[in-house]
Amino acid sequence: MYLLKIREIIWEDGLFYWSADLTMRLPTAKYEVHMRKFFYKVGFFIGTHPRKCIAALLMVTAFSCLGFLRFHQINNARVTFTAHDSPSHREGSMFFEFLRQNGTLHMIEVLLQASDKGNLLRPAYRHQLLGISKEIVEDLSVTTSGHVQTYGDMCEPYCEKNDAFFALMDIFESNSTDSFELTYPSTEILGHKMFLANNLYGVKTDPDTHQILSFSSVILRFFLTNPTIKPMTDFENEIVKLVYDSGKYRLIHGQVASDNLVAKEVKRLGNETAPWLSVALAILCAFLVVCSLRYRRSESKPLEACLGALIPVLSGLTTVGMVSATGLAFQSIIVSTLFLVIAIGIDDVFIILAAWHRSDKNLEIPERLALTVQDAGCSMTVTTVTNLVSFGNGVLSTTPVLQTFAIYSSVASVVCYIYQLVIFPAIIAITAPKEYKELGKMEEEKTFEFIGRLSEWSDKIILTISILLGYWYLSVYGIFTMETDLSIQKMADQKSRIVKYKKEADIIMKEMQSVAVLVKQPGDLRKPENLENLQNLIKDFEAAKYSYGNESTICWLQSYLDFLAFYEDSEEDFEEISGNFSKTGKAVNFTYTDLPNFLNSASHFKPMIRYSEKDCEKNLPSCLQSFVFSTGFTTVVRYNEMYPVVFDWRRIAAKYPQLEVYPYTERSNFVDQTVDMVDNIWNTVISEVICMGLTFLIFIPDVVSIFAAVFALFSVNFGVFGFLSLWGVGMDPVSTASLLMSIGFSVDISAHISYHYYQVDKPTARQKLEHVFTHIGWPTLQGGLSTMIAMSPIVIAPSYLGLTVVLVCTFGLIHGLIVLPVFLSFFEEVAGSCRTKSVKITDSTTSSTHHLPTTIHVKDIGYHNNNDEKF
Repeated sequence: MYLLKIREIIWEDGLFYWSADLTMRLPTAKYEVHMRKFFYKVGFFIGTHPRKCIAALLMVTAFSCLGFLRFHQINNARVTFTAHDSPSHREGSMFFEFLRQNGTLHMIEVLLQASDKGNLLRPAYRHQLLGISKEIVEDLSVTTSGHVQTYGDMCEPYCEKNDAFFALMDIFESNSTDSFELTYPSTEILGHKMFLANNLYGVKTDPDTHQILSFSSVILRFFLTNPTIKPMTDFENEIVKLVYDSGKYRLIHGQVASDNLVAKEVKRLGNETAPWLSVALAILCAFLVVCSLRYRRSESKPLEACLGALIPVLSGLTTVGMVSATGLAFQSIIVSTLFLVIAIGIDDVFIILAAWHRSDKNLEIPERLALTVQDAGCSMTVTTVTNLVSFGNGVLSTTPVLQTFAIYSSVASVVCYIYQLVIFPAIIAITAPKEYKELGKMEEEKTFEFIGRLSEWSDKIILTISILLGYWYLSVYGIFTMETDLSIQKMADQKSRIVKYKKEADIIMKEMQSVAVLVKQPGDLRKPENLENLQNLIKDFEAAKYSYGNESTICWLQSYLDFLAFYEDSEEDFEEISGNFSKTGKAVNFTYTDLPNFLNSASHFKPMIRYSEKDCEKNLPSCLQSFVFSTGFTTVVRYNEMYPVVFDWRRIAAKYPQLEVYPYTERSNFVDQTVDMVDNIWNTVISEVICMGLTFLIFIPDVVSIFAAVFALFSVNFGVFGFLSLWGVGMDPVSTASLLMSIGFSVDISAHISYHYYQVDKPTARQKLEHVFTHIGWPTLQGGLSTMIAMSPIVIAPSYLGLTVVLVCTFGLIHGLIVLPVFLSFFEEVAGSCRTKSVKITDSTTSSTHHLPTTIHVKDIGYHNNNDEKF
């Protein structure tokens, strides 16, 4: 749909012409008319009842704060950073259901190294290594509700988890090494095969005999089970005190890790970042005071500006209270949402102040405020809706932390919009009488001429495109070299204990890690084909990618078959027993009857099997309910490197559907989120650009403005995406959350410029741009700078969320104030070739219009009254 828009009427040689545009406005332009009428009425009501409006919203805030009664936090990165439908969630739930025998399961890892990083088998170091290990197992205790508990009280059925290590150390301590062949990665001690690679790292062996010569690192894994979590976390705290703070074992350098410690560190980072909100607010107040000063002293509004900076604080309290009332858990990443609220709120202060100063100073306060809200409200609505669309996409995410972040941010955007739209104009209405009293006849206010000159960039299209090509090249390079990876290093202070542990563990664990394989439905192993099928499953895992081989496998099955064969061979009357039994690999008739006896003699297998003794006595398949075996893999340790390995495990598991197999490692969750991240990010960015375009159709119903704004939006986020990679920030849920934030910010700047460009009624693109920059350029620049100031504490704090915002504000301002005007001008000229027409009105040389001036500019066609409402 094309609308006729008269630019100017020209009288020439006795003929009357008009120059007109068939402006490419869309049918949705009618909605803008209704929107302007609505905001005019809202502004008039606020101007008439300012105190009532403020009181009403203060009551909303007070009521929302009741939601803090349900406030709680979740900072479990393993759960919240992985998508709901991730295979690792199913695998993990099955695995932990198997392990969780006596209530809640809690796992703690303790990394022990020599203080000089050397050989731990040196006598003095060995003594202290064994001393600290045994103190954890034998001496540490906690008291909960008057009940004293030790490791032994909470470790069943996993008390023997580290027995291989203790058996090895006892042999070295007793100088009995000559009596044993201590090989790596597994060894036989008193007839039992023990796997050492789960505990020992940095191992050096004799190249011929594989005998252990030295090792530099030990990781002890403690599995605690208890009906309640508190005794286990208390025991963890005692381990932390012993390892880090006791000073009893000066030759040993120890570190501790667990999901609980990771969550505490993530929470601590959020708690340490939160106080920076006050710093950001103080800086912004000073910035607002400076920016509120005007050439006419009577028009300066430093007090109002400071009060405007406090409105986002009310918005933040209201947001957290409202969302907490629903029961949704708060997460540390949400702290950045509070910075977002401040940034959005301050931006709106500049827009409202600019609209107030542009309005007619001779009008009554209610009517002037109505025009102010009409002007600012439309612009604020555009940016709020685009922010809401940006975060709304995140609400649909299957990753809990992104979903929570998006919900908080969406609510914050709406609440802050309403509060600023109502409270700040109400503050102006209350203080305006003082301004009116001091108004005098002074010379016209000076303007910032350099902002007007920004429109000259519209003539520099070749230079701008050349720079953009270089910018896009770097962005493309960054995107193609981007890595997707999440680690605790990105979620916590780089100097924290847990980060140091993870960095060290990632290095040493390249030698060996274990995958636990849960078999939920073993089937009837008395049938040879079923037994062979199970053996093939184990062999497939031993041959998977990066597998360490069968020497790293810990499984009861082969040991049990050897057990059966041994006792069968010892029978005097061999003929009375059906089947052939042999230690040398001949077929064995499987029976469940001897399984309890076997487990009593090989107790280290007990935690790996769930069985029913009654059914075993009857030799029923239900004797063996489920079991876990483990095998080792090597080389890969980073999450983005491990996906081929995890995929191979799942491929193998899928080959045996009748066994219901679940492979799992503690890194599986992070591997899944790493793999899904690229597609999720691109889908988010593309869908948001499309949604933004649809939003612009309603609020900026002009083809040129829409095309230029969407183009700038895509270019900004394209650059942010690429430059994050160039600066070493990979894609993960944290950076994705900041990307969602940045998309909203980048839209703000482009939307302000595009919306006001669409509103301006000037004959040429350059004149329109000069008008836009003079009236909205400076507030837009102030808003961008205030956003960077608001987010600067996050840059100072140990988080890279702020880096994204600084990038998007920088790129957004450059695009909004330079690139977007260039392309608005360019697209206007292209469209102009098919839009502008010269229409002859009359050829009468005797027209009574000969007294008209040579050129008449018709600026107010389509408007009436003082509220600028269109016909």
